[in-house]
Amino acid sequence: MYSSDHGSVIIPTVITLYWLSQIESADRLWVGEKAWMLSQLKKKGYPVFPGFVIGSETWGEFLERLDNSTSLLADFPTSSLHFDVDNFKTLQLAAQQSRQAIVQTDFPDQWRKIISQAIEQLPSTSLIVQGSLGTSLGIKQEFANLIVPQVCEKLPLDLELAIKQIWCQLLSAQSLFYGQRMDISIEKLNLGVLVQPLTNVIVSSIVTVSPKTFEIQATWGLPQSLWRGEVLPDRFVFDRTTSLIIDRELGNKTRAYRLKNKNVSHDVNYIESPLGAYVLNSSQQEQYCLDESILSQIYPLLEKLSQDEPSWSSLEWTWLESEYSQLPTLAITDIIPSVSSSQVNSLSFRKQPIIVDNRPLLRGIGAAPGRTQGLIQIITGEIAPFPLSSQNSVIVTKEIHPSQLPLLKQAVGIITEQGGITSHAAILARELNLPAVVGVLRATELLKTGDSVILDGKNGTIYRHTLSQNDISPAFSLSSQEIYSNLSYPIATQLMVNLSQPSSLVKSIDLPIDGIGLVRSELMLLNLCSPKSLEQWLNESEPTQIVQQICECLCEFTTHFAPRPVFYRSFNGQLCQEINTKIRGDCRGTAGYLLNSTLFDWELMALAQVQAQGFHNLHLILPFVRSVAEFRFCRYRVEQVGLMESKTFELWIMAEVPSVLFELEEYVNTGVQGIAIGTNDLVPLLFGVERDNSDFSDISRPCPTVLKKVLKQFIDKSHQLGISCSLCGQVASQYPDLIEDLVRWGITNISVETEAVERTYQAIARAEKKLLLEFIRQQRKN
Repeated sequence: MYSSDHGSVIIPTVITLYWLSQIESADRLWVGEKAWMLSQLKKKGYPVFPGFVIGSETWGEFLERLDNSTSLLADFPTSSLHFDVDNFKTLQLAAQQSRQAIVQTDFPDQWRKIISQAIEQLPSTSLIVQGSLGTSLGIKQEFANLIVPQVCEKLPLDLELAIKQIWCQLLSAQSLFYGQRMDISIEKLNLGVLVQPLTNVIVSSIVTVSPKTFEIQATWGLPQSLWRGEVLPDRFVFDRTTSLIIDRELGNKTRAYRLKNKNVSHDVNYIESPLGAYVLNSSQQEQYCLDESILSQIYPLLEKLSQDEPSWSSLEWTWLESEYSQLPTLAITDIIPSVSSSQVNSLSFRKQPIIVDNRPLLRGIGAAPGRTQGLIQIITGEIAPFPLSSQNSVIVTKEIHPSQLPLLKQAVGIITEQGGITSHAAILARELNLPAVVGVLRATELLKTGDSVILDGKNGTIYRHTLSQNDISPAFSLSSQEIYSNLSYPIATQLMVNLSQPSSLVKSIDLPIDGIGLVRSELMLLNLCSPKSLEQWLNESEPTQIVQQICECLCEFTTHFAPRPVFYRSFNGQLCQEINTKIRGDCRGTAGYLLNSTLFDWELMALAQVQAQGFHNLHLILPFVRSVAEFRFCRYRVEQVGLMESKTFELWIMAEVPSVLFELEEYVNTGVQGIAIGTNDLVPLLFGVERDNSDFSDISRPCPTVLKKVLKQFIDKSHQLGISCSLCGQVASQYPDLIEDLVRWGITNISVETEAVERTYQAIARAEKKLLLEFIRQQRKN
């Protein structure tokens, strides 16, 4: 036995490792199903990476001797975990204490020695570490998917932390909640940890088998872009009767992952991922990643695999450069068993939610369309649980804070007490295709964590829903199933889209749009800095790293839409108050640049790098400009980085402050080349109300006459001065009848969220046809 000075921790000196090539039938329970199936394939001669498994008995011994009376693990695993998972504070506290107890307990020197010797036998500088569950109760695949693989450098301390993080995930708030809801006894689960080498690959793919077909989805680089849904992969379908490819479809692949240059981690509580994202070149985007020579090898292997292992339903594999052949080498990285009929009954495949009680439980403002069913997750304050306690959580909070973007990406719906259709919550929900209802009074008091509800984001209603435990599964959202009509008739008015998340690019493939009218930088940056706050990211990262990350993200937008224009709005936040606590009042937009231009300068450097890479479809919009002096200051900095040297580059301003209308000629004389009317801020400033005022969220009300007059004046003056004029606020979606007026006045373009593209396109087409008909009739009269 090993005794250490870390509290009263006593851990055995023996750590059990199982090499994939040596796993026997008796080891199956200890290594888990993933490792067991891969080991069987490797023994039969299939190409599987070498590796070893840290057996679940090691996990059990580690916990049994972990004496921490303040954590959930005090009596685990000798007793069941009994606590109220609906009490989020208790659940989250237990999970946090458990993670802290696990991470802060060092492995004994003997364990580290064994692990160090083992990884030296693996041929790579990086490792992928995965959970491998095994249990006599049968594994539910949804639960197994909660344990996310870890990637680390091939260093003993990095691997030690990665192993602990796999163990921690079994006791996360999400796993504990989901486990009890699915009636899974976590204390009876055996969790092995599979360690394999990770190397750069040419192509990653997922194969799904059915009685009649093999379907392959493939993309360039490591499989993270597939797992995260960041690309639309190439698709190939084999007919198992004829062995011929009966269908193929070129995907939309703009982003891929590879290993970065080796960077040794020095923080024993933090792993810096060796993975890095990059933008694919145009050649890779425009060609299939699997050619005929590779496809010809695949079918025989799949049929042979189906005969040797008839129980599999899907598998993952990668293609690597071969040292001995011009053809790549295949390696199987994962195999998923098929689900038996008894298991199917225990799993829930979500259909369109049916309203059980026709009387709404609560009402608010419909901010993002779609209907979804999920379990309520109450969040109080800005600090929130990560991850959420359920895979189909509906977030309920007073207001959404920008730092909570990672939570929104996990949720299936949003309910807020505050805010209107132009709030951050509403904007993000529409882009992420999340049904949302805002302005729901006392929602955090009247709803409880664990309540099952149906959320109607179009009508702003919330219904109570009764379901059994076996019904709980990721919810189905109608908004994610929208199919755009065939909008083949042409329009002359440009229609653009507002985007901020690279993950939204795939959804814009088939949209009839002319480019991106607004990339909101503050929302884009939140995605880059996650899981850190924006302030942490800016303070702790090297400037060159920040510039490079912004550049890579913008390259994804410009690559996807080239040669169509992409208008990037620089940062529109309140960082100046973080820099100088003496500052009072609103210093967002360009006013903040005058106080501290550091972030703005980094953004400009990133734009210059994008331009230097040959992308000349990227343009800049300055946010919330209050004065010509502010614009002059910003233009000088834009000139300093060389952006204005490109003849195609355009520098615009947001027309949000009413005074811009009266000084527009002076702005143009100073260099403004276009304006983007931001009605989300213009409307409250024009009428002297808060931005989230419910009166201006009521879509049943007509567009105010004063607003129409102001918009017409902006458009008329833009024509007189010879500059472009765009509208990128919510009013185009909120007041469909306004579009006819905008077209009649000669608006250059209208930019809307993706969910509003179809109806806006149709409204523009109707308006243009009406104007054309009026013109023809007038000509006949003459």
